[in-house]
Amino acid sequence: MSSISFFRPANTSEACELLAKPNYLAVAGGTDLIVKLRNGLFPNAVALVDISALPFKSIRKEGDRLIIGSGCTMSAVISNPEVNEYFPVLVKAASTVGATQIRNAATLGGNVANASPAGDTIPALFALEAEVMIVGQTGKRKVAIDEFFTGPGRSVLKAGEIIEGFALPLRKTAGEFLKLGERRAHAISKINLALSVFNDGQKRYRIAIGSAAPTVLRCKGAEELLEKAGEIDAATLEKAAGFACETAKPISDVRSSKSYRKQMAGVLLKRALKAIL
Repeated sequence: MSSISFFRPANTSEACELLAKPNYLAVAGGTDLIVKLRNGLFPNAVALVDISALPFKSIRKEGDRLIIGSGCTMSAVISNPEVNEYFPVLVKAASTVGATQIRNAATLGGNVANASPAGDTIPALFALEAEVMIVGQTGKRKVAIDEFFTGPGRSVLKAGEIIEGFALPLRKTAGEFLKLGERRAHAISKINLALSVFNDGQKRYRIAIGSAAPTVLRCKGAEELLEKAGEIDAATLEKAAGFACETAKPISDVRSSKSYRKQMAGVLLKRALKAIL
């Protein structure tokens, strides 16, 4: 790492100009990136561009959206009254990211930009139908969270672009986030699941499963089943769990087996539904 240059741009325009250069990497909290650099996963890295001073740390209402800046730490998300009031699933997901020291540094934008299918806040953002707000040299754009990821570690983010924040529809939701790992803290998920429920005249369910495919997946079959069912009984729970198992497309790796992950997708959905119902 001693050969890598370091820049701390004073504004967004300067940051985007630097990040348009080949092998210039954005860093905010650095809880993922620095580990990867030390492990040799970015052998061609030329420079780090510290974006932590950019004005992306606010949480504010804009019309019918809540805007959460990409530079907000997990601790900031967890402690914000409006996020707690409207989006408990995101609070619960952020609460599982590492331990306190990690949550004080890790940012929401970094967790998403890392594009890991096991990223804990990503299923929560799927379940809340978030939009990713992107700024670059040619202007700004928004991308639906379920269109942002193209594969493990890959996204639609272009050279010279930065995640500015996330726009979430401002509606009160009930929510649950569950994950399975080797231990309670510092554990990468074997599988995780986010569930959000809201009412727009009819009860709506949003379910997202992580670490079960190259990208996070929405479980639309279970969502439709639950919305049509009305009262949710034991039989409906089992059918919904079956949809979750079918939706999961995991692999076997050092953390878990394919068959275990598929089975636990259904178990986690049943647990999440029981918790909020």
